[in-house]
Amino acid sequence: MADIVITDTTGGYDGRDLETRPLGGTETSVIRLARELVRRNHRVTVFSNCAAPVEDHGVQWRPVTSERPETCDLYVACQHPRLLSFVKRPKRLAVWVLWQPNHLKHYKQIGKVWWHRPIPVLQSLHQVRIYSPFLPRRNPHILIPLALGDDVRGFAPLSAPPPRRAIFASNPQRNLRRLVEIWGESILPRVPDAVLDVFGVHQTPPGVDPWDEWAGSLLPANPSPALRASVRVHPTVSRETLIGEMRGSRVMLYLGHKVEAFCLAVGEAQALGVPAVVAPVAAVPERVLDGITGFHEADPARFAERAVALLTDDDLWRRQHEAALRHQQGISWSEYAGRFEAALLADRFPITRSVLDVPPPMA
Repeated sequence: MADIVITDTTGGYDGRDLETRPLGGTETSVIRLARELVRRNHRVTVFSNCAAPVEDHGVQWRPVTSERPETCDLYVACQHPRLLSFVKRPKRLAVWVLWQPNHLKHYKQIGKVWWHRPIPVLQSLHQVRIYSPFLPRRNPHILIPLALGDDVRGFAPLSAPPPRRAIFASNPQRNLRRLVEIWGESILPRVPDAVLDVFGVHQTPPGVDPWDEWAGSLLPANPSPALRASVRVHPTVSRETLIGEMRGSRVMLYLGHKVEAFCLAVGEAQALGVPAVVAPVAAVPERVLDGITGFHEADPARFAERAVALLTDDDLWRRQHEAALRHQQGISWSEYAGRFEAALLADRFPITRSVLDVPPPMA
């Protein structure tokens, strides 16, 4: 049994929020990893911007303003070099790089990284490729692709194609405007009955039409009535509802963004069997098997052609839908915790097995 401390200052949350409100990928990943490490018989304390101390699924949650621990067996700082000194004398120190690693080499941060020399835990090949040679290196890097929740894995194929609905399920600041421009210019004229449903964590005030609030910024200015009617921006929904909306879509459309270090939204959509058309930006193309479970297209015209094909060609949709269900299930959080444990604790503590772990493959 190891004493593990995790610190994350991404937002105000604790473990209970996973079931009660939408969260970003960092917050959900911290909660799920902490719970699985407890299931593997470790003592886990997470310091976050939560309001008060609370226990959830065996994990102790504490505000970051609480008294700092003197030591622990493993301290995991999420993303920020300023958190590396939160635990005064950890026996082992890791930085969980859930975003791009470039900030680690910032001139105001690189000194902290070299002083503490944390073990980086990366999520994608893209992160490995862009990891700065000016930072302390691991050879090889610890690379563990983010896990997918059990609630998006293991579905059976749909009996019939969904209606002509596309979905965007990310922060609208990540190229939603350009996507809607391509939708209006090159997709909607060829599929007039198609709908683009927009979900995300960035929301307008209650009662305000997003088209009125976002036109000219997150959405195109002066939309035609047809474009405005076909792009439906939804208020915040529960995770269960969002999974249902994804499952009922024919295609996920995403132009990507340079900050993507894994792209959990596309990964979850693929696990649900939703083909995706994405631009080959940052880590996004790692989530889609080009030509098998979707398409990588940098050119806007080709991007639109692929989207139109998946919206209208039932045979193409069926092949990619079933291929995504076969090949894109990812790993479970139980397996992720096992890999995390093996990478960071195996030489100090006996590796335990969760009751949910599958047996190792036969030689």
